[in-house]
Amino acid sequence: MFILDLLLRRAARALRLAALALCLCAASAGAVEVFIGISRKRSEHIKLAVPEFWFKPNKLKAADDGQAGKTAKEALDFDLVFSGYFSILKDEKVFTEIKEMEKDATAWNLWNDAGVNALAKGVYYAIPGGQMAVECRLYDVDRQEQLAGTRYTGTSNIFRKMVHKFADQVIYRFTGEAGVADSRIVFAGRVGGNKELFLMDYDGQNVKQITTIKSIILSPEWSPFGTRLLFTSFHNRWPAAFTLDLRSGAVKPLVASPGKTQSAAVYSPDGKRIAFTMTADGNSDIYTISSDGGGLTRLTYSESIETSPSWSPDGKQIAYVSDIPGRPHIYIMNADGTNPQRFTFNGDYNADPAWSPKGDRIAYASMMDWTFNIVIKNLDGSLEKQVTADNGKNESPSWSPDGRHLAFSSTRTGERQIYIMNASGENQIQVTNMPGGAYAPSWSPRN
Repeated sequence: MFILDLLLRRAARALRLAALALCLCAASAGAVEVFIGISRKRSEHIKLAVPEFWFKPNKLKAADDGQAGKTAKEALDFDLVFSGYFSILKDEKVFTEIKEMEKDATAWNLWNDAGVNALAKGVYYAIPGGQMAVECRLYDVDRQEQLAGTRYTGTSNIFRKMVHKFADQVIYRFTGEAGVADSRIVFAGRVGGNKELFLMDYDGQNVKQITTIKSIILSPEWSPFGTRLLFTSFHNRWPAAFTLDLRSGAVKPLVASPGKTQSAAVYSPDGKRIAFTMTADGNSDIYTISSDGGGLTRLTYSESIETSPSWSPDGKQIAYVSDIPGRPHIYIMNADGTNPQRFTFNGDYNADPAWSPKGDRIAYASMMDWTFNIVIKNLDGSLEKQVTADNGKNESPSWSPDGRHLAFSSTRTGERQIYIMNASGENQIQVTNMPGGAYAPSWSPRN
């Protein structure tokens, strides 16, 4: 039985290596062939080794505490595992044995014996101007050849960003699609009795407060090019929609309509129009306006409440929430307001629609048995899947730019915080620990 089991394992490994080789050949020829998907079994993930990045001394800096090398490994490990395509070698004995060798050499036999398919290595060193350089390389262990190499330079405070960029390059090399490691998430967090906007890396690092309006801020949303934000604020006594220029810090009202409540503003995919909710004559409806402030157009006219618009990736349709059935449900209409169609039929209260960047699915928050959970439904109705369960109230889903992950808020630890997960519901990770809670995440486009 032992010999049979060994032969079976060797045969399985040979098949995995053959599949990997096919993927690498396709990548080198310019073709795109995804090696695996998030739903595949863990055993089919590409097994990758990531040693700690090592410091190369030079005349500018002769010594280093090695902490940056540990940070790089931790960040790269997180990025690659969260992508869903890789499993990371954890055998410290292997790393210890290979660390004793010359660090700019590649111990092919040892890595092969450890059962890895690929190797990601990095070295960092000081360069003039008080900056640092990071050299990263990706190797095919089975072929014993380098697949990719790149050099990043900058100040030490963007060291993690350089590592994230390399992670995205590794993911692209194996899948033909860029990763999301270099993306960011904006969210609302408490500051005293107010809520302000905060910005962070997608993995929860480098949290930075970006507004000091000293009011209640809700519903941040990115522009498609990542240079502006939309949000709702109460600082003019009533809730209104505003734009924030991330480069200049300028805040401007979306609509000059004193006394009319505006909320839930979101850019169209081309950035030319903005859909939002406005209350006029005591009724909430969906409107659009051009991004320069002209062409205000009302889209919905029912006596019910319509809110929370979300554009389709092609800009031709808008998903939104309406309580026409008596309880809030998701509807879809054309971008000019015509042909509204009900999209959800399950759940007691459905809200927060978020259209997938690939256009095939909508994520939303659904209340069932008096608690909210995240649900994803295909546009054609072929699949409707609840992806959170038994963990507090889960709301405000926001898609990653590749359409394979979601950010959302959850009360599972008591205080509302931001989490990220694979769109399958796997790998749910808390990425904020804000003292007053964190709300309404919005995942950036790729930087």
